[in-house]
Amino acid sequence: MSTPAGFAGLDWTLGQGLKPLSFGEVLGISFSADVKDEMAGHLPARPCCQLSELLGIYFGSRGRLIKRQSEGPAAYFSLLRNPVARKVVRLGHAVGHMEAKYQVVRTRKRVSLFVELSLPPGLAAAFTQSAVSAVPDAACDRKAMLRGLFIGCGSVNAPSSRYHLEFVAPNAAWATAIGDVTADAGVRVGVMERSGQHVVYVKEGDSIVRILSLMGASRAVMEFEKVRVVREVSGKVNRRLNFETANIGKTIGSGLRQAATIERLESAGRLERVPPALREMARWRVANPGLNLEELAERMKLSKSAVNHRLRRLQEMADNPSPATGARPPEAGATKRARRSA
Repeated sequence: MSTPAGFAGLDWTLGQGLKPLSFGEVLGISFSADVKDEMAGHLPARPCCQLSELLGIYFGSRGRLIKRQSEGPAAYFSLLRNPVARKVVRLGHAVGHMEAKYQVVRTRKRVSLFVELSLPPGLAAAFTQSAVSAVPDAACDRKAMLRGLFIGCGSVNAPSSRYHLEFVAPNAAWATAIGDVTADAGVRVGVMERSGQHVVYVKEGDSIVRILSLMGASRAVMEFEKVRVVREVSGKVNRRLNFETANIGKTIGSGLRQAATIERLESAGRLERVPPALREMARWRVANPGLNLEELAERMKLSKSAVNHRLRRLQEMADNPSPATGARPPEAGATKRARRSA
């Protein structure tokens, strides 16, 4: 068998399936990996959907077509998830009873899986199509291919961190094709270039849920929605708490300023010369600086406008002394002295 370049000497195993790795061998478990594992557990019922999903994984993972002289062409996959590798083997067997050969390579940081599927006559052309030709027309096949593309080159953040789902497309044509398929589900995506790669991304919670639902990740959708509801409720509580805290701070600040104004009047000996209603208002405000106008009015059995008017009068008296509070404008004193001298 012709071995892919760079992997000469590996012990390739012949078989129809891969055994699950132990937990210790599966590295880098994340929400995104869990989503892919869930998708890998489902096998489409229709042959057309099976082929579409297999092609999606092949193009998404940047698979290669290997031309072998004696055994015919083979599709070569380089994968990182054991459930995904097993699904590739299952899909190959379901589509055309393809013979599968695989190799598992373990390093300190990750597990890499290499799968070869021997392609039956006439099927190799499907693995050399352009993006425009490869995307099928039927809705069920487009969903299956989108699922395969996500398995091959997609990722999604845990909803507890930030809303972000993306496909690192093989090229610009595939980025456009992915955008067209998601548009069928009413989801608008963004496309950007990052480190020379074309990235199709979604950052809105409802759109991410719609895409996950479209790809059949029902368990991931439930988890995403659960965390999203908690986040939204927590956000509303925090916003309400911040609003209430700001209002309380504003009320206390206003009350303390009004109490300080009244103390200025009292220290100047002018508070006793104001009308009784204003003296009563001053006594209530000094005793209750933390109450807002509505609470203060309720305790005094007055209207809110009456309380506001009296406090404003006290403030005006403190800022602008007048004869009513025992202060004498300098102009009046000067006038009387002038009359006496005359």
